[in-house]
Amino acid sequence: MITALVLSLVVTAAPAEAVLRDGDRVVFLGDSITVLHTYTRLIEVAVRLRHPEWSLTFINAGVGGNTVKDGLERLDVDVLAHKPTVVFVNFGMNDASYPDGSSDAAFEKNMGTLLDRLAKAKVRQVVWLDPTPYDTSVGQPSPFNRHRVTRLGEFVEVAKTLGAERSLPVVPLNDAVTRAIASWRAAKRGENLMPDRIHPGTVLHGVMASTVLETLGVDLTTPKVQVSLAGNELRVAGQDGGVAWSGDRPVTVELTTRAPLPFVTQADAKLLDDPTLVAQGSLVVSFAGLPPRQRFVLKAGTLEVGHFTGAQLGAGVDVMATAPGRVAPGPERADLAVCEAVTGNPWANDVSCLFNVLYGRDQLRISMRHEKTRGLPNSVPGFLERYATLQDEWMEAVEHDLAARVRGMVVKPHTLSLEPEH
Repeated sequence: MITALVLSLVVTAAPAEAVLRDGDRVVFLGDSITVLHTYTRLIEVAVRLRHPEWSLTFINAGVGGNTVKDGLERLDVDVLAHKPTVVFVNFGMNDASYPDGSSDAAFEKNMGTLLDRLAKAKVRQVVWLDPTPYDTSVGQPSPFNRHRVTRLGEFVEVAKTLGAERSLPVVPLNDAVTRAIASWRAAKRGENLMPDRIHPGTVLHGVMASTVLETLGVDLTTPKVQVSLAGNELRVAGQDGGVAWSGDRPVTVELTTRAPLPFVTQADAKLLDDPTLVAQGSLVVSFAGLPPRQRFVLKAGTLEVGHFTGAQLGAGVDVMATAPGRVAPGPERADLAVCEAVTGNPWANDVSCLFNVLYGRDQLRISMRHEKTRGLPNSVPGFLERYATLQDEWMEAVEHDLAARVRGMVVKPHTLSLEPEH
């Protein structure tokens, strides 16, 4: 016999409204690091899971090889045309490769102009992501590499100074990624987190997204749930009612709680020596009142978390400790399969599902970019206009489906199973 208990927990998150609000239209402007659509999607995953009631639009305006000067040249079409309320800006890697004195190397001047134009367009909030580092540990050192590293260091200081002058949030990506690379290397991992020296790998994108969210004031503390056994009833702290349980049979607990954000596995977060990544990816559940020496098997969904004594469960257990990494989008349209998954850790499935839904949405946006459609033939009167209308309706329908999917994801109970060992 399995007894079910539904726990509906209201957890108040630290307000992110200072930067992100209901109704925002968010544009990420940058180079190839942005166009990878990874740290940007993770940021969107976090905001949508924490605020499913908000109506939001996220647009990636990254273009490979771009400098700030390039961003300026396409600002009207790629950014301002979307009427953004919030713009994230991340440039520097390519600017640092140009010779001193060239127009593309004029980082401070070009950023000042870019910020002026965004202010003139009445963009409510600009968030400046300072440039990620150039990893000199890969390959042979050269004068070019050393120059690029020096210039990137200068750009970081420009971001601090100019950002402070304009009262802009400045996200310290350079420092966060540098520390992550050093911690990973110290742990003697075989693979490099930035194999081509320039583009952060998947793990580093998790670091980047976490650093952005932390700077914006999004609550990344660990969600905690307490269940207590009082007499023969399991009760939730702060909630009326309970369920009869003698302690000698399996019990299933359904939780609706603030979502953990496992951008990387807990094992990788610890290798990175990143307390924030560890905290945001955790969900701690404690079962008070269990016999301290009796052993239990705990599962999150269908995935075993571990075997614990009553005393260990009383102290609290991270049910995300064994959760796998994010499931990558599959071939063709199989990327939505994880959304229907009934196996595995349900909270990890949520992040994978939403990331993959956003992947599909972003692929659609990429196919509809202006440079891909402006050369289409207009030989049949009215057809180009009809195609443009179809694009708009298609995108609107996708966004509607996305919002509905997130709302369903948040309210759907997720299960924990506790089974006494015999």
